[in-house]
Amino acid sequence: MKHNEHSRFHIYLRGIILIGFTLLMLKLVLTGNMMNFIAPKMMPFIYFAMVVFLLLGVMQIWRSGSKKEAEIDCACGMEHSRSLTSFRSFLVYVLFIIPVITGFLFPEAVLDSSVAAKRGFKSITANEAQADEATDQEVYLDQLDEGIDDKVAQSSNIPDVPLEHPEGFELQAPPENYYAQLEKKMLNMDTILLTEKDYIAMTSILDQNPKKFVGKKVEMMGFVYREDDFQDNQFVLARFGLSCCVADASVYGTLVTIKDANRYGDDQWIKIEGTLTTINYHDLILPYIKVSTVAEIEQPDEPYVYENYN
Repeated sequence: MKHNEHSRFHIYLRGIILIGFTLLMLKLVLTGNMMNFIAPKMMPFIYFAMVVFLLLGVMQIWRSGSKKEAEIDCACGMEHSRSLTSFRSFLVYVLFIIPVITGFLFPEAVLDSSVAAKRGFKSITANEAQADEATDQEVYLDQLDEGIDDKVAQSSNIPDVPLEHPEGFELQAPPENYYAQLEKKMLNMDTILLTEKDYIAMTSILDQNPKKFVGKKVEMMGFVYREDDFQDNQFVLARFGLSCCVADASVYGTLVTIKDANRYGDDQWIKIEGTLTTINYHDLILPYIKVSTVAEIEQPDEPYVYENYN
């Protein structure tokens, strides 16, 4: 009898933990903060997990209140007593309870320039710039996958950054001729407007062919990020782009020059208008914006940008 009461308590506690994770995911979904951790295309996985966790949690709590011996003990003739001591069991449960409690008590953090510094501005073009349109989709996926693996390795010492993709996740390849068509569209624009929808693709095209866009007007917004070797009037106007989740977050942005640049602190969000030119940075020809107007803005509700080929 005492053994069954002990088992019922463990089953009940597991059910509570599962429902706790369900409520935490529901809270993040309802507040919109789930987008601080994953790309929108991953939401079906979240909805599926919420339903499964809720069902399993309810089943565990229902089992814990059962008076039937068979529903607690499988009567297989084998010994299923738990070998963990009370203290060790406590530690195991704490590992699951702490994320739930902290998820409700503390605000969700957004990736900032401290994380960008670990990723490095040089990777924006050296690792992220797309090959020309002749590169097929398989090569594109291989290159992107290698870049993500590098970033996951770099994230190993960044707290609270998950390091794995969900099972079955596959990188999204751009449709055939997508970049060629978008580049043609950008060349025909009077002012290139980098919106959330096309931000990743447009910055990749600018990195790939900066000389084609020299003299073009451009408008964009992002947060201020600096590297140690930048000049006083330089910084990168950057945004984090997600393929799946924050584990593969990449820094997408453009180097800018502006008078009194020091008045804008790291992580401050601004909106700029300027003219595109080029600069040699670490033996790379990069797009470079000479800013004409600048305005301070609040961080947008969705600070990240995502791969969007629709």
